[in-house]
Amino acid sequence: MKYNFDEIIDRKNTNCDKYDKCQQVFGTTDVIPLWVADMDFKVAKPITDALRNRTEHQIFGYTFHGESYFESIINWQKRHNNWDIRKDWIMYSPGVVPGLNFAVQSLTNEGDKIVIMPPVYRPFFTAATDNNRTLVENNLKHDGLDYSIDYDDLDEKLKDAKMLIFCNPHNPVGRVWRRDELEKVAELCLKHQTIILSDEVHSDLIFAPNKHIPIAVLSEKIADLCITFFAPSKTFNIAGFATAVAVASNKKLHDSFSLWLKKLHLTDGNISGNIALETAYTSGEEWLQQMLEYVSENAKFVIDFFQKNIPTIKTQHPEGTFLQWIDFSALNISQPDLVNFLIKEAKVGLNDGTSFSEQEGIGFMRLNLACPRAIIEKALNNILAAYNKRFT
Repeated sequence: MKYNFDEIIDRKNTNCDKYDKCQQVFGTTDVIPLWVADMDFKVAKPITDALRNRTEHQIFGYTFHGESYFESIINWQKRHNNWDIRKDWIMYSPGVVPGLNFAVQSLTNEGDKIVIMPPVYRPFFTAATDNNRTLVENNLKHDGLDYSIDYDDLDEKLKDAKMLIFCNPHNPVGRVWRRDELEKVAELCLKHQTIILSDEVHSDLIFAPNKHIPIAVLSEKIADLCITFFAPSKTFNIAGFATAVAVASNKKLHDSFSLWLKKLHLTDGNISGNIALETAYTSGEEWLQQMLEYVSENAKFVIDFFQKNIPTIKTQHPEGTFLQWIDFSALNISQPDLVNFLIKEAKVGLNDGTSFSEQEGIGFMRLNLACPRAIIEKALNNILAAYNKRFT
């Protein structure tokens, strides 16, 4: 069927972060919110149909993961990433971020060093600091347009580190790491025997000709160091169901993580999340392909708009994710002034670049592309009007 991603749906007063937390986040409700990473699109019809059918049963008792749940995960990864995973490697997690924290808690000790690659998703920082681990930053290199990994610095930082939290694809810069890049990271982690937590929650959100490669497929040796996290949450706009997947082929890592979840009584998930995941992975591909095409056009629209109207504001098409990393540094204003300019003058709510790195994020903001184009067009016109009023 043909999905209508141009439809504007009122999400206010549904207790959604994106709209109903604007006052809390931006200090005003008079702002177009293009920040938190969920979508303004209706989900795939098979998902709502499956949930409706289950609701009509009208009994919602204790639940568990049936065989078809595991088969949907295994088949999805085989079809999309040529990754052969086994049922006994699969673990439930109530979200990728909780999973990262559970892995930190179960596999490291207080004071252990954990390496991350800023600018990166804020929960990577807090997974270390909130758990009294030592945060070590291996900043990505930026040549003014593209981002790459600083392998020499990574080698140095991994020397006495217990864990690397790796983002693939990378949020917020939108890189989909190539095989040669992954192999270099893997080589260094093998050298230092560093555990890898690979956050691959955006792994289905890839734009051609890029191809996602799970780091665990590189070799059995590297898989032995990995716990990989993914979910249908970003892919199919079902983050509210708090359902994610953790995969570890190493029995020691698997059992340590599983035991931690068992102690917290977090192993069986919830009825809605289990159904949504299974349905998404078995019947969601038609919706996904149409959504990716639409979001890709949104990214092109943003690029063309800035090139035509404010060429000093730089951005490029993400290789993956539905998030666009935008460089406002040529405006030559401070980061607090940039944030205030966008909120108070342009009335647009983006993610502050410094939330991804206090230094590497200066001059940058992150924009969520997963909404009707009319909303993005209005936000960009607001930015243009505010820019013309203040800078021209």
